[in-house]
Amino acid sequence: MCLARCICRIMSNETPSALEPPDSAAVFACALSLWRASQAWAVQRKLSLSECYKGMDQFMREVMHIANQFEAWACLHINFNELEDVWPYLLEDKFGEACLVELVPNTLAQFDDTVCLRLALRLRLPVIFMTRCQSQLT
Repeated sequence: MCLARCICRIMSNETPSALEPPDSAAVFACALSLWRASQAWAVQRKLSLSECYKGMDQFMREVMHIANQFEAWACLHINFNELEDVWPYLLEDKFGEACLVELVPNTLAQFDDTVCLRLALRLRLPVIFMTRCQSQLT
């Protein structure tokens, strides 16, 4: 039921204003976590990320794009007041591994808002639901 409400919110044309500004520490934590997890994944499977992305600079651009996109999405959709952990520390500890469940390192360019939602659910984050959709679903 919660997933249906969140999908309804995302599919609606109403975009809530961000309650929290993007946090540069959280962006850095996401990027660092994803970079570390991707490096470990690539070493284990003997994959050259440099070859996949035509250089490590492009790989880092993808990692930073994902970190920025997730933090911007989270500012709109996560209730930070309900978190029990410090946001950047939570991301540094768990974001990379959770992200690699959704996408493997050589497909990071496919990251979008639907992946953000799946990550939030995987990380058990307090997602904000729209009340209009809630009344339609009950």
